[in-house]
Amino acid sequence: MSRPEAGNRAVAADPRAPHRAIEPGSRSCCCPSEPVAQVVLAPIGSRAHEIDLLLCAHHLRRSAPTLTSSKVAIYDRVGKLIEAPAKVFGRDR
Repeated sequence: MSRPEAGNRAVAADPRAPHRAIEPGSRSCCCPSEPVAQVVLAPIGSRAHEIDLLLCAHHLRRSAPTLTSSKVAIYDRVGKLIEAPAKVFGRDR
């Protein structure tokens, strides 16, 4: 979540801190599959709040290079930070 600061500016939460868990029964934003990860998009420009995207394993793997280069925070089902999204849910583990 965002935290207001002086000047009414929003600041993204610390990406290393645990994030809230994905709620049971949730569905991915991209397809009807069960989500395995949350991508947290930090506030920018006129959007003063974070946006959480819920991704299934397939879409997480396919999006991993772009997400990694964008330096967004990615969390697993229980809210633990994922450092290498392509490998966590990939077929090479």
